[in-house]
Amino acid sequence: MIFRLSILLLLAACGELSFSPYEVQVTKSVVNEKNLQKIFNSSKYSQKSDSFSIAIISDTHDYYDGLEKQVNYINNNSQSFDFVIVTGDLSNVGLVEEFEQTKKRLDKLNLPYITTSGNHDLLINGRQIYKAMFGNDTYSFEYKNTKFILYNNNNWESPSNVPDFNWVEHELASNSKSNLILLSHVAPNDTDRFTGSQISHIQELVDRYSVHYYINGHNHNPGTGNFGNATHLTVGASSKSTVLELTLSGSGVSHVFKSL
Repeated sequence: MIFRLSILLLLAACGELSFSPYEVQVTKSVVNEKNLQKIFNSSKYSQKSDSFSIAIISDTHDYYDGLEKQVNYINNNSQSFDFVIVTGDLSNVGLVEEFEQTKKRLDKLNLPYITTSGNHDLLINGRQIYKAMFGNDTYSFEYKNTKFILYNNNNWESPSNVPDFNWVEHELASNSKSNLILLSHVAPNDTDRFTGSQISHIQELVDRYSVHYYINGHNHNPGTGNFGNATHLTVGASSKSTVLELTLSGSGVSHVFKSL
């Protein structure tokens, strides 16, 4: 018995014992809620100008070098942006260590950041971890002249009511701002994940409520196109060394992919 205990202590001292990679106990930090408050409490929000810019990144996965490059670029140009949005896949398979490594780097941003979930974030125990660490992945908010709607449309990894088009329509219908931006992780026209009727439904909503931009991650290459009458942007992964910059004003919305 003493021999076995000695071996266990020796292994622990050598670092051979560790917590399970499937551990779900994390500090509850609900980043999205806290950082939304920071966004509205910032001096930039109270400025009279109705023109502002944000930075958008996505699919950080374990591309830590690329993510650090993005964080450094945003910090070096932080006066140009009001906040940052991350459109999902903060992890590879929903493990605590993956979320923590990504969050540690995102926390170095000089600006508040908010997120929605990606399909990889909802694997294994990722749903519990994401909710504790980041909070809700489906929410909306109004900032100056723009309404932002972020929602979970990771249908394969989520309950049967995802995507919740009724909720999306309610948020679109209640818009009173000049600009309307819809964001999710998966592209709305992904024919592998969504049926033709689902794609037609969200496109009809986009057109009926005059969504200006539909922005998603998931596909790792940055891209520009159209979805219905909206400009459709794919953010691209951190490995691609780009940051999507969105500029919004009373006269409209514009974008640029900044190569780092």
